[in-house]
Amino acid sequence: MGVVTDSTACLPDELVAALGGTLAVVPLTVTIDGRSLVEGEGVTGETVAQAEENERELSTSRPAPARMVGAYEYLAGQGCTEIVSVHAAAQLSSTVSSARLAAAESPVPVSVVDSTTMGMAMGFAALAGARSAVRGEGFAAVEEVIRSVATTSRTALYVDSLEPLRRGGRVGRAGALLGSALSIKPLLRLEDGVIEPLARVRTTGKAIERLGRWALAEARALGPGPVVCAVHSVTRQDLAERLTGLLTESAEKDTDGAEPVTWAEPIVQAPLAAAVTAHIGSGAIGVAVARMPEDSSGPTRTGKPTPRDGLIPS
Repeated sequence: MGVVTDSTACLPDELVAALGGTLAVVPLTVTIDGRSLVEGEGVTGETVAQAEENERELSTSRPAPARMVGAYEYLAGQGCTEIVSVHAAAQLSSTVSSARLAAAESPVPVSVVDSTTMGMAMGFAALAGARSAVRGEGFAAVEEVIRSVATTSRTALYVDSLEPLRRGGRVGRAGALLGSALSIKPLLRLEDGVIEPLARVRTTGKAIERLGRWALAEARALGPGPVVCAVHSVTRQDLAERLTGLLTESAEKDTDGAEPVTWAEPIVQAPLAAAVTAHIGSGAIGVAVARMPEDSSGPTRTGKPTPRDGLIPS
């Protein structure tokens, strides 16, 4: 039993490596001034940040179905007899379409899941599924775990500007903020694959505090069970550290009189993938919270080999 996802899950390499042979990540392609580069093979979030600073033309494209087939063949070669393939929301990326085309060519049965989200909200779903697979759970159970974690997870973003989203046609209902004054710092959330306005604040500091309060409230709303969290960034590690600190402190004291939140695992520092950075901007900060299965308590090493950098090679 294996799990495939794509690089917009923003999974840190060490989490993928801990599940080598069970979890595979398929990279997207980023095009900079007409030159196409594959995630992890010449382009990272930092590369995109530099291109953005130099006002280069940026775009992204889904993995070719053949690359998806390669991921399925890789896991089949590791002994997986069935695969669940979970990908970014169809409203945000056509990767799920590539996966469906590739499933017909896979050497083993593949079920394709539209996560309706992206980033570590999807990454946590892939991790939960892979951990379930390592424990020996069957195809239906692994798929149900992935769907449950993905659809109940929550994601919010602080962005420097809505312009990258507008250029990529992914601004969604957050487009209502485009006419806001330059002093307004937009906060967004991802809801059922659609980017929506969350709040408007006037300083970066308040934006980070608001993201922290939102994440804590959403974690409580997820109900009983192990709750996990990830913080995303590329160039604003200072802000990511500040947000992580706010979220970590919540386990030690009440926040605004509310019950403290205890994270089931350490908060994940997850750099934004190159393709994600191209669409939301290098100054973005993201936070994701998810409820994991009761028996999903961290990576389980399989001892099997892992593709370089956690990404399936060409």
